[in-house]
Order: sequence, then structure tokens, then C-alpha cells
Amino acid sequence: MKKNILLFLVIFSFGCRKVMPPGSEPVKMVQYNFDSNENSNLMFQDGESMALLTSVARTYEIGKVLRVKALTATTIEVANFAPVDIIDATIVVTIEGQPKPIKLFKIGKIRAHAVAEIEYPFIKGTTKFQDTEGGDVDLSQYKTSGIPTAKVSFDFTGDTELIKKLKSLAKLKWKIKYSDFDPNDDPTNNWKENIDARDVRRFSGLIINMAYLLQADTTKSVFVAEPITDNNNVLLTTEQKETALKKLIEIPDFSCGVVVNVSGLGGGSTFGVADHVLRDYLNVDVCFITVHEMGHMIGYSHTSSMTYPSNPGNRGAVVATGNVYKAMLAKKMFPVRTDNYYRATDFQK
Repeated sequence: MKKNILLFLVIFSFGCRKVMPPGSEPVKMVQYNFDSNENSNLMFQDGESMALLTSVARTYEIGKVLRVKALTATTIEVANFAPVDIIDATIVVTIEGQPKPIKLFKIGKIRAHAVAEIEYPFIKGTTKFQDTEGGDVDLSQYKTSGIPTAKVSFDFTGDTELIKKLKSLAKLKWKIKYSDFDPNDDPTNNWKENIDARDVRRFSGLIINMAYLLQADTTKSVFVAEPITDNNNVLLTTEQKETALKKLIEIPDFSCGVVVNVSGLGGGSTFGVADHVLRDYLNVDVCFITVHEMGHMIGYSHTSSMTYPSNPGNRGAVVATGNVYKAMLAKKMFPVRTDNYYRATDFQK
């Protein structure tokens, strides 16, 4: 009886195996690495011109710090705007006319601030891919002509803890640009005369961590629970505080610069912080300055506790967010930390 049962299981197991059609092979995702000088260049490096540091080409969305963009019908640029290495990311392409997004290739590793130009993998390689739901896709129709740049868009995904944190930033609308607010080198204003590559490198981590702070559920909870006053020193309602936080998350543009003589300047799309903020944010709470300036960006003045704590009581937006910031630092929750930032010398005094 036992022999009969064993024989049945063997036959059943063999009969249930998936038989591949003759000549067919499972789709294997193409993988690239951008982890050396041989396969990539580095952005924001010492000696770069001001024009390049502040160029449109260096503008990016906070939700897509791993940015892919079409350069021509056959070539794309891959760029990491974070000051940390990213591993095991999958690049997804949406093509006009294709019903579902397609997993275009995998990145084994892209080093911090790396940028590289490559051909689409289907130009000279495989044309067999899978969509994001596991269905097979044949891209052979684009092998010769490529894809018009206006008909594609890209995103990234992955299962690592860092990628999950970077993907959470898609909740924010921020478009980041680095700016020189003192093109005439006027010594009488509060802007640094010439921002440099180190400023931008450090800023890239600060802006990521601030975005991560503001999108967190914990931040929303403490922000809404905090007594916060408007420009007339009137307490905001719960709904008004939710609206204020939503406005912070939906700021469309950040023109980031470095200030002198003061700790920060902000308003409209302008977001300026001093060197000591860029030097210290990986170790201490900087919300008293950063959230203060963001409060100005959404219309709050110094008479509101969105920018300065109320007295007596020491309550307000910068206090509430600062408490969360300190807790995240202690628990090493931020995407950019002292142990993964790629150039420790950037923080030397």
C-alpha cells in the first residue's frame, strides 16, 4: 500500500510540472551596476562650475531621487540624487500604448550621486520583459526606432529598507533645485557668495531627511495635537493644522541655497539654511530652522508659532516636529545617516 501511494505521488508530481514550450525560456531581467568610474560619473563633485551645480539638468523630484529620464529615442540617463548608495532597485518604464508598466532593468548597485547614460536594454539585447504584474512583454517593435522621449516615463521600486523609505517620499510634491542667490557677489546681503559642491552634497541629504520627517504618520499625529497659532496669534483648529501640514507636503518647488549671518531664509520657493545646519543635521535637531523657514514658504510670519515657539509654554510646529526629528535620529530611522552618507569629510568643521 505504501509503495502504491509513493508511486502515485511521484507520477502526480511529474504530471504537475510546468512544461515549457520548445525554444522558450523564462524572462530574465537585465541588470546594471553604476558603482565605479568605469560605468558611471559622479555629480556634485569639487571643482564643478556654478552653472552645472545649479543647472536644470540637476533638478529632480523628491519622490524620484533615483531618477531615470529619456535623453533620445534610444538612450536614457540614470542618476542617483541621494548621497547614499542604493542597491537592488528595479527601474520601471511606462510606455504610451502599453497597457501596464514594464520592469525594464535591475540595478545591483548605484553609488551615491552617480550618473550614467545607457542605451535601452532592448536596443542591442533582449526584447523580452515582464510587466509589473508578471506578464510577458515583447518590446521588439522598439528595437530599431526606439521610443519617442515624450511617450515614456520612469519610476523605481525595490524591497530594501532604504528604497521603501525613499519611495515614501512620493507623497511630497517637492521639486528640488540648487540655487546661487547672490550672482553678483553682493557682500551686504545674507546669501553665501558662491555655493559649492560640498554645500549641495550635504543639502541633498538634508532635504531627503526633512521630506521623510514630514511624511511620517508620527509627525502628523504630533503636529495635529500641538497647539499652533496663526499670524494673529489665534489657535489653529485641527482641520487648519491638517491643512497646514498638507501645504508643507505639497510645496511645489524648493530653490535651495546657503545663507550667511543668519541661520535661515525662506519664502515662496526659496529655502536657505546656514552652513551649521548643513554640517549638523545628521546629529542634532534642526527643525527650529528648517521647519521655521518652511512655515514662511506656506505663508506664516514670525507672529505664528508655525515659525517661533509660543511663550509662555514653548509650544509650536518647530517644537513638535523637532521632538520627532530627535527620536528618528536616536533610532537611526532617516534615509540618510552618518553611517551611510558617502563622504564623511563633508561634515568636518
